[in-house]
Amino acid sequence: MRLSNHRLVKFIPGVYYFSVIFLLLVVFLNHQLGSQLFPSDKYFYTAIVLIGLWLIYIYFAGKYFEYDSEGTLVSFLNRGAILSEFINYRTKLFEIKKEKIETYKIYNLLFYRRLKIYYSSKHSGSSINVNISMLSPKQTRFLKLSLNKIIEKNNSSA
Repeated sequence: MRLSNHRLVKFIPGVYYFSVIFLLLVVFLNHQLGSQLFPSDKYFYTAIVLIGLWLIYIYFAGKYFEYDSEGTLVSFLNRGAILSEFINYRTKLFEIKKEKIETYKIYNLLFYRRLKIYYSSKHSGSSINVNISMLSPKQTRFLKLSLNKIIEKNNSSA
């Protein structure tokens, strides 16, 4: 089974750059208009903090995810959506043999989801973390079904 969140992630760079422009516009307009834009400095700093938190969230949670379980290997690919065409410093590719996957857990935090895969290695059990925040609920359900099928097959053969 193949899964990808390409449709949603292609909008992330535009949203990020628009948010940066919006932050700069708020700062510029506050400087030019003074108290006409925000009644007090408290509201201005609150707006700056909220836009800054939004930018941090988009940067860290807005990642491209690809899952492929066809063949003997299961591959997980995470790639940053911002500046990923120029600098691939955030690309993570994990390939695991299907027989070695033991279990998985999905951590569903308020706005951030992470998939943790536990697998057996030569010396002891290991795990990998993959960001699945931008995966739709339907695709997450398909991912769970695929991983459950792999784990069930491993448990029945062992």
